[in-house]
Amino acid sequence: MLTRAYRSIHALGLALPLMVGLATVSQAQPAPRPETLQAGLSGRWTGYLEYRDYQSNQAFRLPMVSDMSVAPDKATVTRLSSFDDGPQTGTVYITTTTLFGDAEATSAMFRKGRKVELITDQTLVARFVDATHWTVIYERDGVDGDQPSRIRETETRDGGTLTRLKEVKPLGAEDSAYAFRNTSVLSHLSAAQ
Repeated sequence: MLTRAYRSIHALGLALPLMVGLATVSQAQPAPRPETLQAGLSGRWTGYLEYRDYQSNQAFRLPMVSDMSVAPDKATVTRLSSFDDGPQTGTVYITTTTLFGDAEATSAMFRKGRKVELITDQTLVARFVDATHWTVIYERDGVDGDQPSRIRETETRDGGTLTRLKEVKPLGAEDSAYAFRNTSVLSHLSAAQ
């Protein structure tokens, strides 16, 4: 079937442009490291946080702001995120500092009234088109909803939009599907203007 298609293309005189196009695709640049992609996130991002409540299993959506900065070492990223969690709790501030290393990222998360959370994720650049179109996956074993869990966070940048999806599944249940935990969808302030 492919031979017949090739002969048809060749008969039309299109074989050379097709082969050049295929060669260009196969010579695509390798994906940069996750911290290189993170370096382009500096600035203010606004949007929302949507999460599934542990007790009611109900989804909630809250306005969210994240200010991101990259240290001069280009391996350390700090995010200050805030969202209004209602009249009882008020505005919640979460500061996350992440240090990227070889195929992993170690983060310290700070939130008033809680112990500092220290996590290490395995990282993978799953998709790379250019500096503003990419997907990085973060995976780790941890605890979610008081249950040992496999945790996967998928961060996708699509131009001026940044989405981070957190999914979980019980630890040891490799055949089970991941379940939605939360997502943030943010737009870069300069892109929103």
